[in-house]
Amino acid sequence: MRIRHFTAPDMAQAMRLVRQELGPEAVILSTGKVSGGVEIAAAVETDPIRPAEPTPAPRATAAPDDATAGGDALEELARQVEGLRRQLSRHMLASDLGAENAARPELAAIYRHLRGQELDPLIIEALLEGLGAPQGAGLLPMLAIRLKKMLRVAPEPRFGGGQAKVWALVGPTGVGKTTTVAKLAASFAMKAGLRVGLVTLDTFRIAAAEQLKVYGRIMDLPTVVVGGAKEYQRAVEELSGLDLILVDTVGRAPGDADNLAELRSILSAHPQTERHLVLACPTRDADQKRIIEGFALFEPKSLVFTKLDETSVYGPILNQVARAKLPVSYLTTGQRVPDDMEQATLDGLARRLLPPRREQTWPAVC
Repeated sequence: MRIRHFTAPDMAQAMRLVRQELGPEAVILSTGKVSGGVEIAAAVETDPIRPAEPTPAPRATAAPDDATAGGDALEELARQVEGLRRQLSRHMLASDLGAENAARPELAAIYRHLRGQELDPLIIEALLEGLGAPQGAGLLPMLAIRLKKMLRVAPEPRFGGGQAKVWALVGPTGVGKTTTVAKLAASFAMKAGLRVGLVTLDTFRIAAAEQLKVYGRIMDLPTVVVGGAKEYQRAVEELSGLDLILVDTVGRAPGDADNLAELRSILSAHPQTERHLVLACPTRDADQKRIIEGFALFEPKSLVFTKLDETSVYGPILNQVARAKLPVSYLTTGQRVPDDMEQATLDGLARRLLPPRREQTWPAVC
């Protein structure tokens, strides 16, 4: 076990040092006041504890059951570790909220909810900072206001002006780009009455190209399959008389630099192509961060989050908005075309991130 001592002007700063140096698994051993601030002793396991091999007992004498004794010892150790983790949780709550606010059950419950939503701890700290005055029901509307100041959503698109908009959806495999293209096409063509064309660059998966062709036939939309930069440029020129051209692209791994650069080169054949990065909401926060970093060379204009129906954890949406400084444009919530898609709004995102509302506590705030 690795033990470290941390000193800082106050408990909040000391706890941040603990998290930075030892990580979220650290346990607090002791806290105290020192000259100029506070001191925390914290520890983290460096190697997993393994039970010792039972020593065979001599045949002539009766010996205690070593395996049973070892198991009892490990159970006791596990109880102690769990107790220390609960203590750490209480210390983190007190350091993030302040001791007085941490004792308030409604604020503590909101804190735990936001942690459960996997919001970045620094975002939670900013959300709850100074939020001690309102009582009870007043907390949620105030949190909604703060959340909406942190979130970003793309403005409603405007069409016309004699030039087609070209939107390319980029992202890793399996996030639902093809289905999202179909949903956008149906929404703009069938609901808004716009002239829409479809282009697919996904010749790597025959099924994906065929799927988009089927959608195009059903909606009576022109659909073009292209395999390179010149074909892409020609396809966009052919469809330039429309209002919107939606481009489906082949999925690429965020670490596949060569193939990402190749895809970017194809899309650059039409410089006015807007790129929109598609992320699956159930994907782990750390993996979403890696995807955003890998696809940064596309200079995406917005984030599209899919598969919201497959999770109840939405904190990573705000995490990625804060990290990438990009707005969210669309959300998908199921497989139905075009029904299970919505334009992202501040109200809608805030509702998903906050605890379930009680009608009387949300007066036109969300």
